[in-house]
Amino acid sequence: MALETLFICQPYAAAKRGALKPQPPVSYKTEDQAVRRAQRMMDGGRVAGVDVVRQTADTEAGDYDEPIFVMRLGDVPRIDI
Repeated sequence: MALETLFICQPYAAAKRGALKPQPPVSYKTEDQAVRRAQRMMDGGRVAGVDVVRQTADTEAGDYDEPIFVMRLGDVPRIDI
C-alpha cells in the first residue's frame, strides 16, 4: 500500500445557460505547481473557473480519500456541505 498525495487542478468552461462544463483535470507533483497553473488559467481567460484539490490515494488499490479544496477561483460548481 503506497499512499501518495495528489494535487489536482480541475478547470471548468462556461456552457449554455450559465452552466459549467468540467474540463480534463491535470495532476501535479506539488501544491504550488497546481496553484500556479490554476492562477495562469484564470489570468489567461481560458476557463470560467478552476478548483485545486489535494487528495491522498493508494492508486494501485484504487482507494482515494475525500478531496480537500486548496483553492477555488472564478465560477466553480457549488458544493453542499
